[in-house]
Amino acid sequence: MALFFYKEKNKDIRAAAYLRLSIEDGDKAESNSIGNQRELIRDFAAERPGLHLVEEYADDGYTGTNFERPGFKRMMEDIKSGKINCIIVKDLSRLGRNYIEMGKYLEQIFPMMGIRFIAINDNYDNANTESSDSDSIVVPFKNLLNDSYCRDISIKVRSQLDMKRRKGEFIGGYAIYGYCKDERNKNRLVVDEYAADIVRSIYRRKLEGMSAQAIAEQLNSENVLAPSEYKRLCGLNYHSGFKAGTHAKWQAIQVLRILKNEVYTGTMVQGRRQKINYKIKKIRDVEESGWIRVPNMHEAIIPQKLFDTVQEVLKLDTCASKGQQTVNLFSGIVRCGGCGQNMVRRTVSKNGKKYIYLHCVTNHNGLGCSSHLISESKLEEVVLAALQGKIQQISGLEHRLDEINEIPKNERRLKSVEEHLKMLEQEEQKYQTLRRQLYEDMSSGIVSKEEYKEFSHSFNEKVEAIRKAKAEMNRQRDCLNNLDVEHLPWIEDFKSYQNLTSLNRRVLVELVESITVYDKEHIHIQYRFDQEIRNVLEYCSSVPAEETEESAV
Repeated sequence: MALFFYKEKNKDIRAAAYLRLSIEDGDKAESNSIGNQRELIRDFAAERPGLHLVEEYADDGYTGTNFERPGFKRMMEDIKSGKINCIIVKDLSRLGRNYIEMGKYLEQIFPMMGIRFIAINDNYDNANTESSDSDSIVVPFKNLLNDSYCRDISIKVRSQLDMKRRKGEFIGGYAIYGYCKDERNKNRLVVDEYAADIVRSIYRRKLEGMSAQAIAEQLNSENVLAPSEYKRLCGLNYHSGFKAGTHAKWQAIQVLRILKNEVYTGTMVQGRRQKINYKIKKIRDVEESGWIRVPNMHEAIIPQKLFDTVQEVLKLDTCASKGQQTVNLFSGIVRCGGCGQNMVRRTVSKNGKKYIYLHCVTNHNGLGCSSHLISESKLEEVVLAALQGKIQQISGLEHRLDEINEIPKNERRLKSVEEHLKMLEQEEQKYQTLRRQLYEDMSSGIVSKEEYKEFSHSFNEKVEAIRKAKAEMNRQRDCLNNLDVEHLPWIEDFKSYQNLTSLNRRVLVELVESITVYDKEHIHIQYRFDQEIRNVLEYCSSVPAEETEESAV
């Protein structure tokens, strides 16, 4: 549509050159370079005496799918102030590739503001009344093609990036703290030893009972550079929101992110966030089930077992006492045997001495249950003795496994399981035989139909119970046969505390899952790896001692 107020098209035209380039849109860097666009527009204006180029606006590296660009915004402000009344671009796609927004500017905003718009290579000039009818059809179609082209490029780029993610190739702009990009392969992470030591210390301090806030404060007091400051020190142009004053400081949220980041175990985790679509730059979080995980893609800083333990610690309901940096020894681990809720500390002063007790939080809040009161020192004594016993048992277990491993695998007899299965087979055959005899007795008139139904129902129930027991025993036999007794890393976890003489937070969170207090004399300790320990104990008991003696001979 022609502008009605342009009676003399080339009279007092204060023109602006608008230049834009974005590799993200698929623009060809050489043909569409900013320099080439500038030269084309200047030559075009020089050939038309009435066109006076008064300003130039460039958005180098900004996508055309939206109009959130600094150069374009500055140009619109100058239009409003009357500095310019004409815009010249190389082609329509330089102004934008969003079909809807382009239509709005060309058909509504520019005509309303009295702005002449010229797209040189598309032979478009909204002041040209002779081509206005054809332009009303051709220009929207070109805008639609530009939009579709951008969408197609976006799909291809996303597909390529997704393929790299699934191969475990790192595609981020900056490596996470503790790693750096391999100089020979930017899609691979290598350990940055200095930062990796800081990461390890963060995990160690967490296991020792420190909160994320306390860890952050301690790192700041030790003058350890925050991740963003460290990256800038390494020459990276990195910016962070964690800034207080002139330099970024460690904060609790950074510590938590490090403690929860699975990448430190050697697993590449990507695709946690994504753009809504190619027109909207807003980023949204992706549900964890949608993350792309590829294990063993780089050297681990944190062992998987340690990472898993820390994740369990993070789930505990813990808090440090006032004035302390670390949480209390049993915080989040001890539960009430009556209601299952956590037990909390209570300090009692008597004769100038302080005594610490644990009691049920439900009872403390007046919501029922009983106190289940127990002295913290008494509990510590009981748990220490139990742990020492368990450590000793597992050390002996390792010796027994070494003896069993001397026996060829095909000669090991899982005696108790096999004998139990044999007994169940005999029991099932017995009841099957009784059921057949019962039918014959009913046919011969020895028992009535009612008696047959009653006994038959009883026999069927017993046969069904036997079959369920057989299925369970078969499951146990398969489990024991498939048990990899040569690779049991948890044995080393227990053995590392063989000389344990006192309890600390680390040994508790590494070896104990929970402690349930029923009363002073009845305390149940749920160890980590409890099922694995039971499986190995059952495995050891299934191999008779005489077999290992024969093997030794």
